[in-house]
Amino acid sequence: MDILENFMLLILNYCFYISKNYGLAIILLTVIMKFVLYPLTFQSSKQMAALQRIQPILSGIQKKYKEEPKKLQEEMLNLYKRERVSPFGGCLPILLQIPVFIALFLALKSEKFTSAVASAGGAGKFLWIGDLPAPDKTLILIILIVITTYIMQKTMPSSQQNQMITLVMPLFIGFISYP
Repeated sequence: MDILENFMLLILNYCFYISKNYGLAIILLTVIMKFVLYPLTFQSSKQMAALQRIQPILSGIQKKYKEEPKKLQEEMLNLYKRERVSPFGGCLPILLQIPVFIALFLALKSEKFTSAVASAGGAGKFLWIGDLPAPDKTLILIILIVITTYIMQKTMPSSQQNQMITLVMPLFIGFISYP
């Protein structure tokens, strides 16, 4: 993980060289990472949409063969093959992104980042945040995180189960973001 963390710091310092502000550098780094990881995100979205498309057929198969588990599994596999859908295709690309964002988080929490911001003087200030490595005492950032998480959850395709997640996830993210 140190390799990824150091790589993130290297890119962050390059972004700082371009923007001359660590707040803008973090935004630029995030945009770069989203752009680089977009093929994985796109593939995941495509698979999730395909799974939703075949959901009514899948439900019919489950009702038809609920007493025959072996036949049910066989029919489901045939459906996945015929429709070229992988039941895990929506999760795997997202899971591959997790180490990248953990490395970004660790890079922003590292002593190297803190000392780089301290040595940059005023370049460590962004909007209302006086010191980027320090916790935001105003809680504005946490409120923004909760709101944007809620909006992102609302834009995702939802089922009955996901509606509960839409409400709980923003609050959970806000709770763990609290300094």
